[in-house]
Amino acid sequence: MKEYKETLNRPHIILNMAQSINGYISKISGERAYISSEEDNIRVQTLRNNSDGILVGYRTVIKDNPSLIAPNNKNSIRLIIDPRCSLTPNYRVMDGKRKTIILNSEKSEKCEENIEYVNCGKPFNLEKSLELIYEKGIRSVLVEGGRVTAEAFLQRGFVDEMYMFIGDLFLEDGGILSPTTDREIRNVILDVRIMKGGLLLKIDPSKFKREWK
Repeated sequence: MKEYKETLNRPHIILNMAQSINGYISKISGERAYISSEEDNIRVQTLRNNSDGILVGYRTVIKDNPSLIAPNNKNSIRLIIDPRCSLTPNYRVMDGKRKTIILNSEKSEKCEENIEYVNCGKPFNLEKSLELIYEKGIRSVLVEGGRVTAEAFLQRGFVDEMYMFIGDLFLEDGGILSPTTDREIRNVILDVRIMKGGLLLKIDPSKFKREWK
């Protein structure tokens, strides 16, 4: 496992996203657009294997129904932000094959096998949720959520590493735009890597704190 610099009362957060050449992270319907290349998928799996938890919002679960399983890390925990506990057992993250923590505003209890509900305040408090999972021994989290989740983490300065893969894909019908700001922010790229099927940008997340719309 990768060693991370200790952050006060919360896990080390890695935000990973992918967008098309024309700036979209998913289809108009919100469903997943297959943007990452085979090489980039290997990189993402490595990030998953090196993380204690993989986090998305409930909208991503509803639209994509991901498994969020790290293939070579059986201890990786699935973390779902679902304030109203709206997810039903038919989603793959609720199948009990790996431990899942539902970060919510309704209840705090253990439910079915490998499903735990953690109450993070009402209204939902993102900072509190990170403190609570840190108390459970989760020291590193890979955030793979959509635009709403990404913006929430970036606005509050909770992202320690950020990666954006720009795939060799043009979504002709448009879709959900990548997170944006209402003003120019320069010098955000820390590194650029040319990969088969696109470009990988390593971005300085501190530039975006409190800059999102």
